[in-house]
Amino acid sequence: MKKLFLMLFATGCFNAALHAQVVPVKNEGTIKNVVNRLQTLSTDRVIEKAYLHFDKPYYNPGDTIYFKAYVTAGEGHELSKISGVLHVDLVSKNDSIMESLILQLKNGLAWGDFALPNYLSKGNYRVRAYTQWMQNEGNAYFFNKTIAVNGKSIAQVSPAKATDNKTDVQFFPEGGTFVTAVPGRIAFKAVGSNGMGVYIKGIVVDNNNVAVAKFTSTHLGMGQVYITPEDGKTYKAKITYPDGSANTIDLPKPEAKGMSLSVNNSDLNKLSIDINANKPYYLENKNKEISVVIYSAGVVKTVKTVLDNQVIGFDLPKKDLKSGITQITLFSESGVPLSERLVFIQNADDLVFTVNSDKITYASQDKAHITLNAKLSENKASVGNFSVSVIDESKVPANEDKESSIFSDLLLTSDLRGYVEQPGYYFNNVNTDTRNNLDILMLTQGYRRFQWKELLNETPAPMAYKPEFGMPIKGTMITKAGTPAPNEKVTLMLPATGQSTTVTTDAAGKFSFTNMEYASGTQFLLNIENKSLRNKAKILLDKTNTALPLSPNNLSEGKVNEKLPEYIGAIVDQPGADKPRALKPVYIKEKLNYKTASLAGAGNADQIIFNKQFKNHPTLSQGLTGIARNIQFTNGKAYLITSAAISGGATVLEPMMVVVDGAITSGDIDNINPGDVESVEILKGANAAIYGLGAGAGVIVINTKQGGSTGEISKEMSPGILSITPQGFYRAREFYSPVYEATKKGSAEGRTTIFWKPNLITNDAGNAMFNYFNDGPGKYRIVIEGIDNAGNIGRAVYKYNVQ
Repeated sequence: MKKLFLMLFATGCFNAALHAQVVPVKNEGTIKNVVNRLQTLSTDRVIEKAYLHFDKPYYNPGDTIYFKAYVTAGEGHELSKISGVLHVDLVSKNDSIMESLILQLKNGLAWGDFALPNYLSKGNYRVRAYTQWMQNEGNAYFFNKTIAVNGKSIAQVSPAKATDNKTDVQFFPEGGTFVTAVPGRIAFKAVGSNGMGVYIKGIVVDNNNVAVAKFTSTHLGMGQVYITPEDGKTYKAKITYPDGSANTIDLPKPEAKGMSLSVNNSDLNKLSIDINANKPYYLENKNKEISVVIYSAGVVKTVKTVLDNQVIGFDLPKKDLKSGITQITLFSESGVPLSERLVFIQNADDLVFTVNSDKITYASQDKAHITLNAKLSENKASVGNFSVSVIDESKVPANEDKESSIFSDLLLTSDLRGYVEQPGYYFNNVNTDTRNNLDILMLTQGYRRFQWKELLNETPAPMAYKPEFGMPIKGTMITKAGTPAPNEKVTLMLPATGQSTTVTTDAAGKFSFTNMEYASGTQFLLNIENKSLRNKAKILLDKTNTALPLSPNNLSEGKVNEKLPEYIGAIVDQPGADKPRALKPVYIKEKLNYKTASLAGAGNADQIIFNKQFKNHPTLSQGLTGIARNIQFTNGKAYLITSAAISGGATVLEPMMVVVDGAITSGDIDNINPGDVESVEILKGANAAIYGLGAGAGVIVINTKQGGSTGEISKEMSPGILSITPQGFYRAREFYSPVYEATKKGSAEGRTTIFWKPNLITNDAGNAMFNYFNDGPGKYRIVIEGIDNAGNIGRAVYKYNVQ
């Protein structure tokens, strides 16, 4: 075996010295092209990623979801200065957008919240986050997180059942090549119809049915088997499933002539890389140049040599690679990628959090004093803006193997194709087993960043989406006849301060006030400056925000069903829940893409009425009269004409249940301003039955524009002068943390999130502190996450008891 000794490791492209001799470079132009393409990818097509830290792992109806957003730029994960706007959507379990927020990013940071309706059915909801710049890569780098919500709904929406219980098993030769007479490692992955890993075992037999190897999955359906294929033979895997059933699958056919790339990642300090050519390939390509290209965190490095031995190897120090996924590719002399291997570098954390409490054990409602020290590996202080959550783990049990973290998301799952089950397992308690299983994961998952064929042979698509820096206010000025009004001045004024700015319409009558910074609820005045035109023209406003449409295919976990954990925190009682009646399952129909808080989900109402049909009426009941089919309105209450009850021998109409943003309210709908309502859904019969016994007379679901959605509020004050309240940046709620007096402590409040602070800032010494009052007895869990000003990622979990 020929061993290469790495003499130089630069931050760009480097050459390895081979036995202290100078190697003639024959394909410098070809490999230089590869390196240039990769470097261009890193500099000209910078990717943004988003990670959201949530206050707890799952929720109850009526809870508030608090989160902190970290948006990074580039593969070094530095906080992004590219985008100034982050879009965050709360998605129902039926794949409709319930609420959309627009957050202002400051140095890649923002925070917000979603208030869950009190009456919300149990299931997997989602939070999606993205910037406009991310759309240049499709939805590959959108943040998607499944949010489990527990509830006491009378009936559940039933998803379509799997067509069979078939387990999908795939085999992956290391580096993508399986070469005759070369020792090979083949990884495998078994996935059930629910998207989760399945334990399997079996044997590998050759075409003579002779057993050559045994295998068994070691973690979540994944495992590996070692085989040295013989010339002229083929191989099959005979698999046994947990239920005793069996199956036989053909393994990839060995290449009669070829070369393999293998990487040993078991050493904590180095990667051992071996290139192994079988004899026919070696004789045909002897003394031809080959290259290994290493791509790590946006940095490109190369090792070049000649094929003067069947086995060539070298070691790569891990200290020179950043934590995360490294791609290693073997190229031929002509620049053709022959073999590729992903490895995960898991160096010691650059950023270390040390958390301490003033007590080991607290009494109920005691005040806790917590200190944080953030230091880098070289013992330098770390300055950054972090987030901290404290939960009562006895009420909200957390499975640290299953939950994602800032490490698993930014370093692992965001760069891999497909679903990664239990991502926290690879980071919570790192040991030999977790490292070995993570290496097998690298053999079975695809890389998201690029594919060599597209990178080397295709012209990169232009960056169609530009970064957003603020909220635009756009519109069109037209005459009463509907023709554009070009070259006319439009002034935007903020009445609260008197500030104003003026723009001129273009040839199509369009105008735009760009990069505005204002909060939702801010009122402006739009003024047509040409007074002679005010009675002859009008302004049509564009919507400031339209959430991107959803489809089941762009949700990374769309086919995965996990059992919800038991959440023993208080759940809002629901009327009629004590005596539920037997109901038929409700199945998901074709989905319409609109925000809804209905338990039946979008597209399952008997009638949907949108804002434009009633917004100009003084009351909601007047606006719905004549539009809502078979419903009459009296004193702000809605009555389904076909529903009647016998009372004292007389037949009377029974009022419909009213649900506003998911919460059951009093039946008077005229307490709601029609302009604040986005849509009204009418549920009758079986569709209303999901709300239980109180819904016998039907349900009227009112979805308001709260939290900012697609609606815009505008009103013409006088000809040519318009009062507008466009959707702006969302103002996050302040987390409520109670204060107890030492002499007046009461009973525990049953809080599950004890404390939440999205902006915990360390000083120049890397120190920060925070205080809060505990609730009742339990096991408390502090989680601190974040990225410091230099792009170092950190996370710490600290636990203590309250008696």
